[in-house]
Amino acid sequence: MADSDAANPTAAFLLLGATIFLLAATYVVCYTFFMASWEGWESWNRRTGLDAEVVEEERLRKLRLK
Repeated sequence: MADSDAANPTAAFLLLGATIFLLAATYVVCYTFFMASWEGWESWNRRTGLDAEVVEEERLRKLRLK
C-alpha cells in the first residue's frame, strides 16, 4: 500500500506534462484565431493612422530641432 505522505514522482510528472500541454494548446488556439483575423501591416497602418515613413520623418525632424 502506498504511503499518502510520500511524494509521488509519477503523478508530479503527469501533472507537469498536463500543464505544459494545456499551455501549448491555449497558445495554438489563440495564435490560430489571431492569424485568421490578421490582415497585415498595411491594413493596421491604415486603421491606426500609423505610417512608418511618416513616423521616421517626424523622428528625424525632432532630432534636428534639438
